[in-house]
Amino acid sequence: MNMPKYDSIFNSEEYTEEPLNEAEGLASIVLIAALADNPKELVAPDLFLDILADFDLYVEYSEEDLLSMVDRLTAIAASQGLGALFNAADEAIPDDLVPDAYAAAILAKMNPDTGEIPAGAQVFLKELQAVMDIDDEEAAEVLAEVQKSFEQPVES
Repeated sequence: MNMPKYDSIFNSEEYTEEPLNEAEGLASIVLIAALADNPKELVAPDLFLDILADFDLYVEYSEEDLLSMVDRLTAIAASQGLGALFNAADEAIPDDLVPDAYAAAILAKMNPDTGEIPAGAQVFLKELQAVMDIDDEEAAEVLAEVQKSFEQPVES
């Protein structure tokens, strides 16, 4: 019984009815990471705003635009499942944004107070890394960058 814990997400045959753009794809990865262990949990909108604000992709988006996007993605996840949302996100994210998507997932799984990644979250991140074809070296680099940025908050 060696079934990966997140098989229903990463090996789903389901697809969303509408395709996502790359910004929605990356935001979907944050949502999936946040909900993977407890799909019924409500995710604080502030979490999304804080995480997405770190990415250049969202500089043109207002807070209202981001909240509206999160609401739409949450509705897709609720009605069609995390697997369908992941498949749409995976198609929407271009290769050059894959490390950003992985970094966003790390941020969603990271303890916001300590910057540590709980053991259970590491299982999700390892499976996400595999399904997104990120090698161990690149994954370690992304993790190091995320942890470095966590330790040195960017002044706004």
